[in-house]
Amino acid sequence: MSKPSEIPFSKMQNISGSGVFIKHFGRGGATEMKPYAHRDDYYIMVLLTSGAAAVEIDFDRIELQAGDILIVSPWQVHRKPAGDTWAADGLMLAFSPELLSEPEARAIDEYAVAPRPLRLLPETVADIVTLFAMFERNGANATISNALAAAIKTIVMSALRSANSEANGRYKTITSQLRKLLDVHLAAEKSPSEYASMLNITEVYLNEAVKGATGLSVSAYIRGRVIVQAKRELTYTSMSAKEIAYALGYDDYAYFSKLFKKSTGLSPAAYRKNLK
Repeated sequence: MSKPSEIPFSKMQNISGSGVFIKHFGRGGATEMKPYAHRDDYYIMVLLTSGAAAVEIDFDRIELQAGDILIVSPWQVHRKPAGDTWAADGLMLAFSPELLSEPEARAIDEYAVAPRPLRLLPETVADIVTLFAMFERNGANATISNALAAAIKTIVMSALRSANSEANGRYKTITSQLRKLLDVHLAAEKSPSEYASMLNITEVYLNEAVKGATGLSVSAYIRGRVIVQAKRELTYTSMSAKEIAYALGYDDYAYFSKLFKKSTGLSPAAYRKNLK
């Protein structure tokens, strides 16, 4: 099958007019998840109720066990890892960004710097399963179903806030703000000082925050985002390596190729060839 010219993108408006929908995985014993890389304009919360499974988010493999919940943010490229056979049952809640309060959006943005499974208590899992069942019974009533979805979201956000409180909140916040700026400006701007200016902080403090949250310098973090985007396009689209370099703001392909090889050990062409 030929690759698309762009990474497939799913929009909430094409799925649900209420800005929220739910889905079961594993019903009938066969877990369903898109095997191809894609991204969405909405948030996804996935809860495994039994078994084990893996999800790939921007080339990072994340292992999930029963009782784990994972949050995928808009624009993050994700898929079921190639060759994996899931042996799991679970539930998925998807909702539009406008349904999040500002503190909720900020908490998920901090989490998205390094997504990881959140382990829920058995009684919390049971509560969410009950709310899902109630949602399904009342799906035709938008008022009731949206209230139930909000209750599920509130339970998950409580677990997320507890997890985030264990890390340096301020550093995570700044790094998540930087990541959002990179999503918009990466092709045109790669200077740490410019991003520090956008965030109204010093470059020194930006570097301290990013290093505290990720272990990387700002420059290394920005290069990492470049490489991730290049890998996305090389892996999932038919764009040529030179087209990808240009789209990422590199007029000098030789320089881009050298940067990519330094990070991955392969030239862009060799990286794509190894995918076959």
